[in-house]
Amino acid sequence: MKASVDELLQRVNIIDVISQHVKLRKAGKDYMGLCPFHKEKTPSFTVSVEKQIFYCFGCREGGNVINFIMKYENLTFVEALEHLGRQYGIEVERKGDRRKAGHYDALGKLCEYYQKGLKRTGFALEYLAKRGISRQVAEEFRLGYSERSRSALRAFLKATEIPADVFLGTGIVRMKETEFYDMFGGRIVIPIIDVNKRVIGFGGRTLEKDGIPKYVNSPESSVFSKRTSLFGIDRAKKHITDRDEVFIVEGYFDLIALYGAGLTNVVSTLGTSVTEGQIMKLRNYTENITLMLDGDEAGIKSALRLIGLFAEMDVNGNMVVLPEGHDPDSFVREKGTAAVAEVVKGKRPILDFYFDHYAGKEKMTTLQGKQAFIRQVMPHIEAIRDKVKRRLYVKRLSELTGVEEEHFAGTRTYNVTGGAPRADAAKGVIERKVINVCMARPELLEFFQGKEVLHYIRDDDVREVITRMVTCFEQGKNLDVKNFIETLDKEDLKGLVLKAAFDEGGGADPDEPEKVLLDYFRHIERQFFREKSKKITEKLAEAERSGDAAAVTELLEQKRQVLTHIKNNFL
Repeated sequence: MKASVDELLQRVNIIDVISQHVKLRKAGKDYMGLCPFHKEKTPSFTVSVEKQIFYCFGCREGGNVINFIMKYENLTFVEALEHLGRQYGIEVERKGDRRKAGHYDALGKLCEYYQKGLKRTGFALEYLAKRGISRQVAEEFRLGYSERSRSALRAFLKATEIPADVFLGTGIVRMKETEFYDMFGGRIVIPIIDVNKRVIGFGGRTLEKDGIPKYVNSPESSVFSKRTSLFGIDRAKKHITDRDEVFIVEGYFDLIALYGAGLTNVVSTLGTSVTEGQIMKLRNYTENITLMLDGDEAGIKSALRLIGLFAEMDVNGNMVVLPEGHDPDSFVREKGTAAVAEVVKGKRPILDFYFDHYAGKEKMTTLQGKQAFIRQVMPHIEAIRDKVKRRLYVKRLSELTGVEEEHFAGTRTYNVTGGAPRADAAKGVIERKVINVCMARPELLEFFQGKEVLHYIRDDDVREVITRMVTCFEQGKNLDVKNFIETLDKEDLKGLVLKAAFDEGGGADPDEPEKVLLDYFRHIERQFFREKSKKITEKLAEAERSGDAAAVTELLEQKRQVLTHIKNNFL
């Protein structure tokens, strides 16, 4: 029997799902962490176990577990349901956009096809062996080889029973003169797998001595973006969390070599420099990121570029520099496992390496060289949020260049909120408390039934939310916040409800909720009639100026009735 959305929400614990992607800590009855949807220094991402919802008070993203998966994995509503269904063994309705699901199926089949190709190709296995990769390691990383046989590819495509246009949609299988061919033909193929163990793309390494390009990646698709994807994240995620640190390298075989040497909390970029999107993903598992790059000037400058980003995202950025002429792969093969552990001990903050790299250079003995160094390093020092750390680097810069510290006194102002948009303060505390009370005690919505008080609410969003709550109550529908937000089609309404849901409720007084509602009724009704009285006064003045005696008489009577109502009810 297939589960409904309500049943799925009842059976899936939001903490179990979100904690796979965000590092959470207990904060009273809720959990908090750094928001995965925007850059921030101070945690504002809050998860309620009781209500089974999340909300970020910085960027105002929020919702139930389905909304989180939709946003985090970039899925449609139906795809998110299916994702959760697979993870928890709950069968759900398979409807909607099937493009991504089709791509996952096709990529998974291609991975199997390449693996079989490797087993049949002796020279490809020999190549891997020369790089220190055994058959066991090749199987563990699901490495493959793409044969240059179009007939084999054609037979494979036919056997899968997946429409050819799905394979073509991945950009890997292509057509030329009515014949299918594979963009990785003649290459070792490395599958790129996401945190949910799904193949999302591939990297291909040529076996030809002078083959160009040496590496190619899958094209961008509905499931793959090389600027946000990371090779090895599927197997490294648990090790990163356990060790509270991640190492980043720049090559597939660098990662495989380090993994075999026991450094398992390591991921690799996909032919690009480290990107903001990749850092944001890793920061969900740890705040300690160590780069393992070549020890030349290009490697150090590449790392230096990230100092500002690390500071902005409150990441502890370190660096391990390998001996000149080595990358992680060659270092492991030539120096061995013990040498890896030893070089890792030498990790230091990126800026320290930058200072050391230039301190002994000849150009630092000239005025122009010192000026150039100051111009290069000062923006990175200013990006450091910690005042003590920033002052220590200024002191070191002064000692290195001979320029007094006061000349480096920063005038930059820092955004203590980390640049995150502030939560909308327009919605009043009272309105949020009323919505909170109605969520906690749905039976109190009877107070609104048959009363004009709903029309007195000036804020359109608040009025619409409470009206919808009353409607749901009258229809006997579930008013749990995780269910109710699914009935709201506007993000502003969802945000209002979610923010209200995280407001603290009343005190120990059991009559507090009723008092909140009754006080609110009096407040908005008094406000309504005072504004009505003001409008009547304005119309009365206009009628007197125009000499409309009939209108004056009618308006005087209306004003008398309003003033009597205010006197009898609010004074």
